[in-house]
Amino acid sequence: MELTKFLAFLAVVLPVAYGAPAPVANSLHPSILSAMKRDLGLDAKDATARVARENSFANVIEQLQTSTGDAFAGAWVAEDGNTLNVGITDEALAAEVTAAGATPAVMANSLSKLQEAKNALDNQDISKTQALDSNAADDSGVAAYYVDVQTNKLVLEALADSTAHAESLAAKVGLSASEFEVRTVDAMPTTFATVIGGDAYIIDNVARCSVGFSVQGGFVSAGHCGTQGSRAYTSGGASLGTFSGSVFPGSADMSYISTVSGTTLRGQIDGYGGGNIGVSGSTVAGTGSSICRSGSTSGVHCGTVGSLGATVNYAEGRVTGLTQTSVCAEPGDSGGSFYAGSQAQGVTSGGSGDCTYGGTTYFQPVNEILSTYGLSLITS
Repeated sequence: MELTKFLAFLAVVLPVAYGAPAPVANSLHPSILSAMKRDLGLDAKDATARVARENSFANVIEQLQTSTGDAFAGAWVAEDGNTLNVGITDEALAAEVTAAGATPAVMANSLSKLQEAKNALDNQDISKTQALDSNAADDSGVAAYYVDVQTNKLVLEALADSTAHAESLAAKVGLSASEFEVRTVDAMPTTFATVIGGDAYIIDNVARCSVGFSVQGGFVSAGHCGTQGSRAYTSGGASLGTFSGSVFPGSADMSYISTVSGTTLRGQIDGYGGGNIGVSGSTVAGTGSSICRSGSTSGVHCGTVGSLGATVNYAEGRVTGLTQTSVCAEPGDSGGSFYAGSQAQGVTSGGSGDCTYGGTTYFQPVNEILSTYGLSLITS
């Protein structure tokens, strides 16, 4: 009974065919509306309309990325949520972008060019001193790097005393001064695990994380929450399951926990005081889209998507392929659900800041977890 209540309260839903377009919800859960009003300043009508627009934008982005080919320079939703901008390197394609319902922006660099530079950086030892393990913690002072489609540059975030090092790394992968930007940050990112007990689930009786999404046979969460073979328990100490797979650091921050027999898995997100939230799909939200997060420490908070495919340098090592957001998070929120309207997005990885002063949080895209472990998500 405790297991049933536990996962009914915390677990989440995704579509079985997560690559297919999902229907747009005509209304949003009260918990989402409340968080979007607090964090984005949107009333119920505007929030519902924005999420519907952003869901349709995702289809347009996919269409134009295919049709414009190597000239595609990325896409982003304007700050007001009303306009989809699509970058192209060939002005002759502007009419095609307009016809699809987006606003064209002629850029100097294609998305593929900047992504290739980022991938090259992923394969470099970025530390100031030689390290034997390319994923090990280093003294680079570079917090993260990612392609910023709005500025059409590779952005490197670095501590104040490491900006020159960041510039040298960009030059090392062949970027000119106009093709990258170094932004100063106050602190290095950290994961959001904690060693105190509480709700959500407990790992090996020493750490707490949050459930991400329900799958057939268990649930998914963050990789840094536990290693393969680690045991998961309810907050009351009952056995919940075992980590059947885990990746962290390196190419992902993801895990799959297979639950014990008799566990009831429901396709819902914890709304923290506003009832559980159903999820109807996993269409990927584009840059600039609104997005929310649910976690066992700070509850529900919202913000916008910053960049896709970011590389983050945690103390434990470098992690590639994360999505950057302006949503806050705190220790214990790790592994929890990221979602855009009714569309599931990923599991909380880490970041900087907190929910008192704000911050930056990264998540592991959920579709990659599903494909890696061959999982099917439970839908409501």
